[in-house]
Amino acid sequence: MNRAATNVDLSRALLFAAGAILFLSFGYTEMMGSDMWWHLAAGRELLQTGTLWMVDHWSYSMAGSDWLNHEWLSDIIFIGWASAFDVPSLVYWKWLVIMATFSILQYVLYRQCGDALAAFLSAGLAVAIAAPFLDVRPHLYSLLNYALLLALLLERKPRTWVLALLFLIWVNLHGGFFFGLMALGILLFPWRDLTLANIRGAFVVGVICLLAATLNPSGVKTFLYPLSYAFDSSSPYRQLGEWLSPFTPGGIRSPLFFYFMWFPVVALLYTLPRLRKAVDVPWEGIALTALTLAMALTSRRFIPLFGMSLALMLAPLLGLLLQRIQGRKLRLGLAALALLSSLYRMLPYPLASGPAFHYLVAEVVYPVDTVNFMEANGIKGKVYALYNWGGYLHWRTDGDIQVYIDGRADTIFDARAYHHYVGVLSNRPGWMDAIAATGAEYVLWSNHRGNGEDKLRQMMASSDWVPVYQDSASWLLAHKSTKLPEKMRGSPATPWRDQSAARNAARGGNLEEAQHYAEKVREVMPWHQDACVLLISLHRNEGRPQEAQSVLNACRSYFPAKALR
Repeated sequence: MNRAATNVDLSRALLFAAGAILFLSFGYTEMMGSDMWWHLAAGRELLQTGTLWMVDHWSYSMAGSDWLNHEWLSDIIFIGWASAFDVPSLVYWKWLVIMATFSILQYVLYRQCGDALAAFLSAGLAVAIAAPFLDVRPHLYSLLNYALLLALLLERKPRTWVLALLFLIWVNLHGGFFFGLMALGILLFPWRDLTLANIRGAFVVGVICLLAATLNPSGVKTFLYPLSYAFDSSSPYRQLGEWLSPFTPGGIRSPLFFYFMWFPVVALLYTLPRLRKAVDVPWEGIALTALTLAMALTSRRFIPLFGMSLALMLAPLLGLLLQRIQGRKLRLGLAALALLSSLYRMLPYPLASGPAFHYLVAEVVYPVDTVNFMEANGIKGKVYALYNWGGYLHWRTDGDIQVYIDGRADTIFDARAYHHYVGVLSNRPGWMDAIAATGAEYVLWSNHRGNGEDKLRQMMASSDWVPVYQDSASWLLAHKSTKLPEKMRGSPATPWRDQSAARNAARGGNLEEAQHYAEKVREVMPWHQDACVLLISLHRNEGRPQEAQSVLNACRSYFPAKALR
């Protein structure tokens, strides 16, 4: 092999290595990730019951109802991974799926445009647009399977049995398989050789993949479920933050989307005769970009698919532009610079699962210590809880605590249950009576979310509810008719109990005690977000800016969280 070829191979290898590291660096989105918990619990439930047809026993509003768990295979993988390693190690699962997804996309783009640098930049743009939505959830499988679908079909003859196997797996992993079927139609369409025979062949492959997707526990219901989001505008679950239009305030935001949503107009360049002679028009990329843009404008959850599709449309143009960089040494230098840039971007982020998990799933917002207390005292029964905490309670108590509603949304709960919860969440007149009317024995709520402070104040002023426990994230009240243990035991000794003591001391104005317990927390969990925030605040309020900065620097060395300022 001559030196020039060696430089080309080395440049390509450096760019693919740079891509893998860059994609990993975009896997650190801080998000509450509440669905992860019930997926873990569902995986455990599937193994315990030995059946794929699930019935609800985690809620008291829909107990005994059939549960459309169309993502059962994802749940099995979740619980298998957590059992083989531990729950915090799920961050490694997330990072591996992200790296695999966008590395495959980078390969597809390189194969498409023939320029490794253009492929790296285009895939990097795709992951940057998608980053705010990359949480620990089964939807990552749809991104991965979309990338695999592109690898199997873009500029390749369809291998029917491989595609059928892909959809057989995809339909049991995530509801995004429905988009996959739409993308399949675009990728199979004979854009460059439009004949009746080719259309007939594409139709046959599509039908086989469609039939493969029917091989799931719920059959046709699995197809109807994603359609309900697409066409049933009356469903209240369309108002969940992730499904709102990107122009609606609140929820997850992708700032880059608002810049690149206009880039599909670049497709008009392919109408220029000189350009069409230089590159093959990416009809599939243009069609997929148009489809996913329309989807993303309706619901922000589809923005990652738009980013990946946009990369397909832009890569040939970028590759043509970068052809002007002819020097092999210059290209090698640019590849090395790309690798160094990716490594630099990764510098602040930990690879250790403990601090990464703590921040990536916002562990600090869950009622960890309160649940420890409930378990220590045998507290079970009907608990009206924050929607986002339902899955966590299922995972921790395996049905011993039943909630009114949780993140499984309309796979089990009807519109009535959701409207009831929204009324309580927003403190509509009569909200306390509404909770009591459900038969709730307890209310478990956030100190800060969902009007938590106001709720606590009003319920404490009522003679119907009595205080039971309060930790750093939550408070627990019992209805006056609920029989409580005669002698309450404290929660087990953990950093979470110490953080509860720290926050309760701070609420009571005992700042010295608050500092003592917060420092005790950091002896075991030096990355604990709430302990860090509390200590920083205490030092600043007491006129100790240097100590505050020292704590801030130490905490940020474990994770550069936005909350640590």
